[in-house]
Formats: sequence, C-alpha cells, structure tokens
Amino acid sequence: MPTPRASLHRLFAPSGVAVVGASPSNPWGRQALENFAAMGFGGEVGAVNPRYDEVLGYPCAPDLSSLPFVPDAIFVAVTRDRVLPVVEDAAALGIKGVVVLAIGFADGGPEGHALQTRITEVARAADMALLGPNCQGLINFHHPHALYMDRVEAYQPGAVALMAHSGSVATALTNNKRGVRWSHVVSCGNEAVIDSADLLSYFVDDPHTRVICAFLETVRDPERFFRECDRARESGKPVIVLKSGRTEAAREAAVAHSGALAVPDRLVDARFRRHGVLRVDTLDELLATAVALQTRRRPQRPNMAAMTVSGGQIQLLLDDVARTGLVLPPLGSVASARLRELLPDFLAASNPLDYWGTEDLDRRYAELVTAVADDPAVDMVVSVADFTVGPTGPEDRATPQLQAAVELAGRTDALHVVLDTVGGAAPPAQVESALAAGVLVLSGLHEGLRALELLVAFSRPVPAGAAQHHLPMPEVGRMLSAMGGTPTSGLPALELVAALGVPVARSVVAQDCVAAAEIAEKLGYPVAVKSADPHLLHKTEAGALALHLADEAAVRAAVQRVAGEGPVLVQQQVPPGVEMIMGIQSDAELGAFILVGLGGIWTEVLDDVVIRAVGLRDGEAGEMLRELRGYELLVGARGSDPVDLAAVIEAIERLDQLAASHPGLLDSVDLNPVIVTAAGLVAVDAVVVPRSVRIPRE
Repeated sequence: MPTPRASLHRLFAPSGVAVVGASPSNPWGRQALENFAAMGFGGEVGAVNPRYDEVLGYPCAPDLSSLPFVPDAIFVAVTRDRVLPVVEDAAALGIKGVVVLAIGFADGGPEGHALQTRITEVARAADMALLGPNCQGLINFHHPHALYMDRVEAYQPGAVALMAHSGSVATALTNNKRGVRWSHVVSCGNEAVIDSADLLSYFVDDPHTRVICAFLETVRDPERFFRECDRARESGKPVIVLKSGRTEAAREAAVAHSGALAVPDRLVDARFRRHGVLRVDTLDELLATAVALQTRRRPQRPNMAAMTVSGGQIQLLLDDVARTGLVLPPLGSVASARLRELLPDFLAASNPLDYWGTEDLDRRYAELVTAVADDPAVDMVVSVADFTVGPTGPEDRATPQLQAAVELAGRTDALHVVLDTVGGAAPPAQVESALAAGVLVLSGLHEGLRALELLVAFSRPVPAGAAQHHLPMPEVGRMLSAMGGTPTSGLPALELVAALGVPVARSVVAQDCVAAAEIAEKLGYPVAVKSADPHLLHKTEAGALALHLADEAAVRAAVQRVAGEGPVLVQQQVPPGVEMIMGIQSDAELGAFILVGLGGIWTEVLDDVVIRAVGLRDGEAGEMLRELRGYELLVGARGSDPVDLAAVIEAIERLDQLAASHPGLLDSVDLNPVIVTAAGLVAVDAVVVPRSVRIPRE
C-alpha cells in the first residue's frame, strides 16, 4: 500500500512536532529536542514524559493528548514494548507522521515480528506515515527539522536525497567529505509502513531534489518501486543505488538486520538495468556518481579525452578505462595539428595526452585543453590533477587545471572534468564551487571513471520497445493448460517451443523397440533415444538418454537401457554446433526474466549467463549475446564459422513475448541444449514449469 502523500508531507514538513520519551537523561529524546533548536525549526515543539513539566525549556506533557497542540509528526524515543500504545494514541489524535526508533521488531524474532505487524495495522488504518522501527529517523534540510537520533547541525541544503536501510551507512554518507550536499536524509529501518517506494515517490516530486541515492538491503514492493524509478527517469532525476546482497552471506545478514526478504541478486541487477537505476558497488562510487549526476550536461557518447603530466598515470588510466564502457578515441587531424604547434617534439599529440615538458605551460595549458575539447570526437575532457597536500609539493597543485576547466566550461561543448587519482583528496568546497560553474571535480581514479560511465548511461535516451512477433498465443495457452500445473519435459515441452516458432529437433514417440527402429530409419541415422516420460526432467542424471545411435541394433539396445518396455522419444541427432541455453525465469517478487547463455562447461563452471527483465527493448537481445564471455564462439573464434545470430536473437525475442503474454501461467521455461550453427538453431530439449508449481530459491 502506498503511504498517503499528505501524511508524508506532514512528516517531512511539519508545522508542529513532539518527542515522546523526552528526558534530560535519555540521549535520543534529548538529542531530538536539541536538533530542533540547532536547525532553527520554526514550528511548535512539545515533549512527552509523565515525569517532567519541561525538558530543555520545552513544555512537557504526560501523554500526547495532554499537549496544548496536536503535532503533525512525533519522534518516539521509548523502548519496544511501549511503542504500540504511543502509536495507538497518535492514531486516535490524527497525528500523521511518526518516527519509531526502537529495535527488536521484525529484526527481533517472532514476538517482535508480531508487534511490528500490529503497529503496521494501526498505522495503515489511520493513514499514518510511520518511519521505522529500527531506524535513526529523518532530516529535511530545506524545511529545517530533524526527527533524528543523532546530533544534526545547521546546514546549507543541497539537491541530493538519501535513503538508507542502515543507520551507520546513512551516517557515513551524510557526513561525507566528497562534496555531496544533501536535501534530505532518511534512515528507513524495517519499513513497517514507509518503504523505499514511498520515499522514492516523494523525492521524484520534491522540487528541491535533483538526484536520489539509496543504500538498500531489499526492495519490498518491487512493482511500485520500479514504477517510481520510471517516473524518476522521465523527470530527469537519476536514481543511484548501492544494494547489498551479492553473496548468500550478505542476504542472510540482511534478514537478521531488518527482516529484509532476500532475492536473487542477478535478478535485481536485471530489473535495475531495465528501469534505469544506476547501481554502484561501493560507498565511494555512490558519492562520486552523486557528484557527477548533478551536472546539467548530459554526454550521450562515452568518448573522453584525458590529459596528464605522468606516463604512469596514463598507464593507470588505460587500464581503468578498459574496465568501464568509456572510450578514448583518437584525436582528429585539426586537434592533432593544433597540439603539434603547442607541444615539444618529444611529446605525442595523442589521447591520453602527456603534456609534461611543454614550454610556458601556465600560458599554454588552456590552449591545450581547448584544442582537445574542440575535437568533435570528444564529449568529456578529463584533466588529471593533484589535490593532495603535504608532505611534499605546494598546496595548490590542482589550481591550473581547475581554473582552466572553469574558464572553458561555458565556451566548449565538452564536459570538463578535473580528476584526482586519489579518493577523497579534492576539498568539498572546491567540488561544490566547480559544480556550480559546470565543472565536475571527482576523486579516486576508478570511482571517478565509473561515475562518468554512469553519467553517460543515464544521459542516453531510453530505447524503444522491441516490435513484438506474431505468435499463436491461444495455442500456447492451451498447451500450458494441458500440462495441468505439472513440470513437463520431452515432446509436450518441445511442441510448445515449436508453437512459438523456435525450431526443435524432429522427435517421435515410440512404444517399443520395434517402433523405435522404424522411426529411426525414417528420421535418418544417427538418432538419440530418450525416455518419453514428460515428468522426468533430468534425463542424463537418470540414465534415460542415449546419443549418437548409428544403426538399428544400437537403437534396440538403447530402448531397453533407457526405458525397458516403456515408450521412448526417438529424436534426430542434431549436427554439432555451439551449445547454448535460453529460457524464462520468474520470481514471485521481481517478475519474469529472459536468460541466455553458453551451454556445457560455460554454464556449469563459468556461469556465462546474461539475464534481462521481460519486455526486451529494441536491440536488447543482441546486446545480451554481446555481453556473454563466450561471445567470440558465436562470431567465429579461431577460424570456426560464425553462427546465425539473427536466429538466436529471434528465439530470445519469442521467449520474451511468451513470458509477457502469459505472466500468470509460467514459472520457467528452459531450452537446454540449443544447438546453434551457421544454418540456424535447433532446441534439443526443453522443460516447462507452469506457475502452479513453486520453485524454491537456490
């Protein structure tokens, strides 16, 4: 359920607040009151504690109903077992904003989980915006107030909003010295009522917020969250997410920390990609990306030129650029000629550019930058600078690069970036002032380049949806219904795949060895013989498969070995080619996904699989193939013939439409193996799992 926007507004911009559990000795309740004064909150402030008449000069009442005013929002600084009565009193008074600090709810076993459920029910019934429990609270720097457990100072508000499931992560990011200035900070906790989708929706509509950052342990309402991600993208507001849970150990820790439901990380990745979420891997990457995405310039090409005074830095740049999607294009003839006039003979007019040894560099540096920035192939000029201070060298070593970038920012089309290779070296004040002038100051070689890569990714227009193939969906629907909710392999599964328009190996069921031999003769040797039991999903492990049968005797012997007297599936042996897998995978929380990978050892050992959310955009199926580590096998590695990529792409797109057309009928479809050659592809086996069968998470 979405939290009512009016209630969220009263929490984020209250006219009156109260602290329940306020006390001179309660550090959290005392600190919350001190924050109102420190931030210059202009509304009414009250305290609630039956033991005091006043706390820190604020009037104190024994309970909420005894306050001289009804606050818009309250900060609940009492122990777990006293929270529910406070929430019930707040609901009765019509208080719409509540922050619950206490721990031990969904993060604290069955009893705590039951308490949280009851609090959620009370808050929902009252249209209450309740933050927490197990959180630090929230800060709004534009409507200055902090329903927050830690000390908060007066602060010039920024344009970046932050939400975090972890209080300590929220603290680390809030107090950053990287030049990211926040508009809001929210510690989400257990999300009993307000969740990340609510906060994202609020920030998308907030006029003070241009960039949205999040540290997430889970996404509790994926459909609503990703719908808001789409709105953010349409509004030009990037969503930058650091999400934990790449490992099983981290997912288990998330459950213990905040009751978060862990979902497979590669599926989360696919949904993030589909909805334009910029996923980062570290706190430093998040901060660097938050700086970069505040720029008004939106380079749509990854083309950058780098300038430095160090051959060693050039080597590091080349290595790190290769780990990103950025490109260092050769400079054009005009730029090269101009650089040749400015550089000494022993320096090359190349990209990256080493300009160390240039005469009269103070005067010529701006000309060097201009020559590079004016090149039509260059969208970003990255000037490597050194902001570090002591014990060697002067304190203003980065000044020439920074001054030149600021002077040229409005005179060239390229985005100007000043990059320190050491993380955190650039002073925050210089980062902010440069940003106001249209220049990015980034620190940390990898973090800075990664931030530029994500800036380009966000700046590119969203591709159109792919044209849907005409498929006989009513027939496919009947086939799915005929499976009766049972996982099915063999001929029924292959017939469904064929109905999609995906070629399958010629297959016929034989009731005995005599019939099998006759069928083999008609199909043409060699053939394969498999169990015809459609409910036997793993034939190889069961010994129910025989391949490369070249004559009648081999077929008769295989039938006895595979099925005894039972029916078998006789299948034309497909000529060798590149073995692939492809299919559909569904998740109860995140929806349906298309996967494709290289088969055999590539799947089993190297896990060479690419996944996308269903609803592929134009060109996305081909993009999936190019991301495979074994892609070279498809395009003719070591003199082999390239395969029919168009046939593979068409098969992927047909599976995508199947999943999109029957979202309630399928849990998974597995085509494995699919043999791909220059002549096309053939699915050799398939397993279809209808939705009524639940698949346990791996």
